[in-house]
Amino acid sequence: MNLEIGIAGWILSGEILREKTLTLLEFPKVCASYEVKTVELCSAFFASQEARYLNELRKALEDNGLSVRNIAVDMGNIAGADAATRRTDLEALKQWFYTASALKSAAIRINTGHAEDEGAMGRVIEGYQELVRVGEQAGVKLLIENHGGVSSTSGNLARILTAMDTPWFATCPDTGNFPDGDWEAGVRTLAPRAFSCHVKAFNYSADGRQSWKGRDGQVREYDLKKSLALLKEAGYQGPLCLESGASTTTRESIRDGIAYLRELTGKI
Repeated sequence: MNLEIGIAGWILSGEILREKTLTLLEFPKVCASYEVKTVELCSAFFASQEARYLNELRKALEDNGLSVRNIAVDMGNIAGADAATRRTDLEALKQWFYTASALKSAAIRINTGHAEDEGAMGRVIEGYQELVRVGEQAGVKLLIENHGGVSSTSGNLARILTAMDTPWFATCPDTGNFPDGDWEAGVRTLAPRAFSCHVKAFNYSADGRQSWKGRDGQVREYDLKKSLALLKEAGYQGPLCLESGASTTTRESIRDGIAYLRELTGKI
């Protein structure tokens, strides 16, 4: 398996959002130091969506030889039951297609959001149908990720994909986000339409088996090697964007995680 390894911006979220020791304008230089060519950005990292700022960011990316596969947009709730709030969210989300176009990003990821009532799935599908038309106009794909809420399970993801029969709608599977017992079905559901992929490594085991304690204190598991093999089986040609590693520091996790992914994919 010979896929490009990239960096998902969230792996540096601690430095950018919490510690504030790194800015998005400095992010490209850091990524280039690991000899990658592809990155994913995060909406939360942007100081602005004004033209001057986007021009600076595009130049920083180009100067460091980087292309943007996707912008992970972490805002809005298209499943929300309040019509006025949902409308505001949809209109704000649409602006990210044009931000992506300005940065030559091929895609943006928009989450389904959360809602408990029976109408949530219908609102999510309607929201994606509205958003994907803007994406097509801007020349930017719309991606769905298994990222909690309505998108938590393989069954819900399959329903949404069936309703979104357009080449402008694709997936961004996250290898570590599926609920226990659903990871294989989830990867099989998302892999045929995958455009990008988030990889979470919690250890660097030779067999690819991953285990860790979740926020609830329960041990969770998945097979990274099998997940990558399923992507290969589905014909996936996009990058594997490292989103977390298992080393002591973030920078070591990027270095070691990239090396681990190269080693693991070499066995598939």
